[in-house]
Amino acid sequence: MKKWTLYTVAFFVAVVLGAAMFALFVDIGSKFEEEKSYPMMLHKVSDLNPDVKEWGKNFPSQYESFAAMENIAYETPYAGSVPYSKLIRYPAATKFWDGYAFAVDYNRPRLHFYTQIDQIETKRNDKEYLNSHGLPKFKGQPGACVNCHTGHLTAIMKDGDYNLSENPVEAASRNMPFFDVKGEEGKKEKAAWTKMNSIPYFDVMKLVADKHGEDPYKGSHLGSSCADCHSPDDMSLRVTRPAFVNAMVDRGYEADAKSGLKASRQEMRSYVCMQCHVEYYFQGKDSTLTYPWAKWEKDKPFKIEMFDEYYDEMFENGKFKFDYKHKTTDAPIIKMQHSEAELSSAGIHARSGVSCADCHMPYKREGAQKVSSHTVQSPFADITGSCKTCHMQSEDKLVERINFIQNRHSYELRKCENALLSLIQDIEVARGELTKLPEFANLDADTQKAEISKALEKTLWNQRRAHMRWDFAFSENSYGFHAPQEAARVIGQCQEFARKGQIELSNELAKFGVNIELTQTADEVPEPEQITSHKGLVATPPSQKLKELDERVKNLEFN
Repeated sequence: MKKWTLYTVAFFVAVVLGAAMFALFVDIGSKFEEEKSYPMMLHKVSDLNPDVKEWGKNFPSQYESFAAMENIAYETPYAGSVPYSKLIRYPAATKFWDGYAFAVDYNRPRLHFYTQIDQIETKRNDKEYLNSHGLPKFKGQPGACVNCHTGHLTAIMKDGDYNLSENPVEAASRNMPFFDVKGEEGKKEKAAWTKMNSIPYFDVMKLVADKHGEDPYKGSHLGSSCADCHSPDDMSLRVTRPAFVNAMVDRGYEADAKSGLKASRQEMRSYVCMQCHVEYYFQGKDSTLTYPWAKWEKDKPFKIEMFDEYYDEMFENGKFKFDYKHKTTDAPIIKMQHSEAELSSAGIHARSGVSCADCHMPYKREGAQKVSSHTVQSPFADITGSCKTCHMQSEDKLVERINFIQNRHSYELRKCENALLSLIQDIEVARGELTKLPEFANLDADTQKAEISKALEKTLWNQRRAHMRWDFAFSENSYGFHAPQEAARVIGQCQEFARKGQIELSNELAKFGVNIELTQTADEVPEPEQITSHKGLVATPPSQKLKELDERVKNLEFN
């Protein structure tokens, strides 16, 4: 009897296991079929129409996660997508950018859905507003600002309806690898692109609006789009920003007619982000968008000294001297932009072969597919998806590590602020003292300003150097995380150049018999008034939580 019971149990176990195995094989088979049919380009798309809803018909999962960015607003200690005023959170920035549009309006950026909307709405792009708020000579931003804010860039270069390739500007005669590798078609695109850079920003946007309307999914308000990173033929990754490819070829990389650059897929998963997240400037009368990478060697990590070397050379040859003259000191300032590409190259993740997309667009599983999230955002928003793929620690431990890095970056950056503010404060006093001397007192205002600047040349050059380092560390969006050691080195140099500037100031003043007391702790800069004409959360003050964090960091109250 016992034997029969044993046989019965064994029989039922075998049946259950068999059924389970059968179900498993059926499931695997269906998933193989699912995988075989993916991707299917059932809906034809074109570079001439970057409408993300049209492109999304082929890739509904990717489209859904992209569209989600329209309604996501979350806060992290130093990033997130709540567009609060960074000038209210960091008032010293208004002093450093004095004489430039960034001192008027500068907010935490929203997600990539808003790259164009934010650019259209910022007061930095509002001529009348800036003219009435201390910048009477501002004439409006050039079309070059369109490059990394619109999803229509490729269409603008290729679509003959815009007539931008007619009557080419002088810059169109320059060698540009992005276009030159494409032959005759590339010549037309180059003529269109260089013309676009040179005309007013809102004129370019009107061309797009007249043809496609203003809709943020397909019209002139469209921000980052599928077409920016994918070929319409087969969805392969590509880079579409001419200035990026031109700069990479300068470094020793090779241009490619289809993908922009010859690169592996993993490299492209960084390049599609690097093509916009960079330091840049507008070169010449045609405002040609240029990345200052000629001194950055291929396959090497970036160092801030490479910018010094490049911009010094541009200053000497007269091709580009400065972004603006500081309003009170007259120093020739370079405004550093969002230099994530540069800083991240010096970090452990880049050195380990981790791409930007691995962290900012983590994979998720849908059936048999690994689908890259197109909600492009801070890894802080999805620690499990972004970090725990490689790191086995708990979420709490990983968040603790991020805070460890960023709080220290913030603390050192505040010290850098004080050193640079002290230098600016002393230069203001020094200029006032020099105007009283007979060598300068009887000169007309413009000549007096120029002659005093010449007398303080070494001091002002140290302000320029210190400012570049503060701005690099402040405007880079990872707040040090991409390369903590390099970021700390850059901030340390900011303090060094600022204090060196004070020493040079003493020496240059001594030639005129002038002596001033040098500042060690700068006067506190008051918060600017909130701009109330923005919509929603844009330009609102930072939350109480962030204010309390900043106070704790200032007092070294962090782990």
